[in-house]
Amino acid sequence: MGYHISHTANKGKDGGIDIIAYNDPLGTKPPRMVVQVKHRPTSTVPSDDIQRLAGTMKRDSDVGIFVTSGDFSSPAKNEARTMGKHIELIDFERFIELWTEYYSRMDDKQKNLLPLRPIYFLEVNS
Repeated sequence: MGYHISHTANKGKDGGIDIIAYNDPLGTKPPRMVVQVKHRPTSTVPSDDIQRLAGTMKRDSDVGIFVTSGDFSSPAKNEARTMGKHIELIDFERFIELWTEYYSRMDDKQKNLLPLRPIYFLEVNS
């Protein structure tokens, strides 16, 4: 998506931040994007997790992004919508939509993280 990643946490305890990204390579232009990623394909993210992400957002211009391989509970969606900080929620379906949309702009290393193969269908002309 054109963002510059300044930090990627290793697996394990990360203090609630998995990725920090900026609009520019030096991180001088706001906002700072603070990303939390949870692999929970069979469960929903609770509102407590949204509150914890909000607690990591120390700057007024920070934007929180919460990505899950599952879905968000209704209280979590409400928490993100009503709190004073901007937190974007990305569930698995939206993640795949974004990955597909930006796939052509990725380098080979990024594409290899989740490779896609186009499938073509014959269109019937009327």
